[in-house]
Amino acid sequence: MKNESVVDLIKDLTAKLSAVAEEFNGRVAHAADPAPTSTEPSETDLVEQAQAVLAERRLRRRFLPSELFHEPAWDMMLALFVSRDERQPMNIKALVSMSDAPVTTSQRWIEHLHKLRLIDRVIDPTDRRRVEISLSYDGEQAMRGYLRALLLR
Repeated sequence: MKNESVVDLIKDLTAKLSAVAEEFNGRVAHAADPAPTSTEPSETDLVEQAQAVLAERRLRRRFLPSELFHEPAWDMMLALFVSRDERQPMNIKALVSMSDAPVTTSQRWIEHLHKLRLIDRVIDPTDRRRVEISLSYDGEQAMRGYLRALLLR
């Protein structure tokens, strides 16, 4: 009887070890599988989307009166997102030209975007008349979120 209980224990232990080995092999095989491809847009995708939105906005101005689409702040935000990727500093003069609005209107929008903490302004230490404009962290995150949503819809 003692032999039977030892044999039963060995059989039971063998079955349990076999189950553990199968589980281990399954986990090893799963770990070796390549990670699933991400559906998250890349940085390049986001910049290309911003460029496409800017191009579409300019295109419609060729065919329709520009006062129908007067959103200088939005044009500036798009231009700043693209310029950030191109590592091109954007000064007020360049940003005003991107807004397709009068200088005073554009400057008011720049001030408003700054108050909303969507852009940062940095005075050039060598020429204090020159002010560099860039998206703030919050502005960049907002633009990324919007562009990502456009790509994933």
